[in-house]
Amino acid sequence: MNVLHSLVTLLLPLALMGVAHAQSLKVADRQASKTFSAQQLLADPTVRDVAIARDPVFGKPMTYRAIPVPELLKGLSLGKEDYVEFTATDKFSIGVPVRLLLPESSEGPKPFLAVETPEAKWPPIPDQGKETPAPFFLIWQDAKPGEISSEYWVYKLASLTVTDSPFKRWPALNVAEDLPPTHPARRGLDRYVALCISCHRFNGAGEGEMGPDLAKPMNPVDYFQPQAFRKFLRSSKSVRDWPDRKMPSFVEDVLSNEDMEALIAWLTYKARE
Repeated sequence: MNVLHSLVTLLLPLALMGVAHAQSLKVADRQASKTFSAQQLLADPTVRDVAIARDPVFGKPMTYRAIPVPELLKGLSLGKEDYVEFTATDKFSIGVPVRLLLPESSEGPKPFLAVETPEAKWPPIPDQGKETPAPFFLIWQDAKPGEISSEYWVYKLASLTVTDSPFKRWPALNVAEDLPPTHPARRGLDRYVALCISCHRFNGAGEGEMGPDLAKPMNPVDYFQPQAFRKFLRSSKSVRDWPDRKMPSFVEDVLSNEDMEALIAWLTYKARE
């Protein structure tokens, strides 16, 4: 009994440290970083109840205790062209433009960091077993369908880091400067960065690891029949399915027909460079 008691005494602080670490959020710019616990964030005077008319993760109305993202970014060194990389505990990572996180107008989508409270635990994510968005979740109030990338609703957050834009970090993604401003490939690149780069690299550019590289060994436009590719983007499982499939379905509210054609135009452009 004494040995067991000693073992529990030794391991309990380590277990508590693990829980505390899981409930902390790292916020960093290029010079420094700071870490906040869930308790610290919930104690912030700007925390409020935020109602989401239709949460895209749960598919229904949700209300969260949340802190405005601009409050969270106060004091950080960042520029208008910068992005903030949101990284989850499962290594999912996506860069969100600063212009969206620090909106100049009171109109339009408003970003908040939702924090799970001990009194109101979040429910499991549909079709994800017991997995929940806890402990931190990037949410958008007053976002109209298609206005904010579905990838920008980031849950299970572990850190926020100021970075250069993907266009600056990976110049190979860009189109030629002399490409006409109205060419759909320009919009397609924007859609790739907003919807695809979190999971798919392109010819090694990017940090996504959940899906295959979209240029190696072949570009999708070179092995998909055009209509099959469009159907795959709308509902991947309608074209091919497998046990570990993570490819979401991009409904029209997320990827309009026009944006789908623009994305295909960018992939085609890169395949023919």
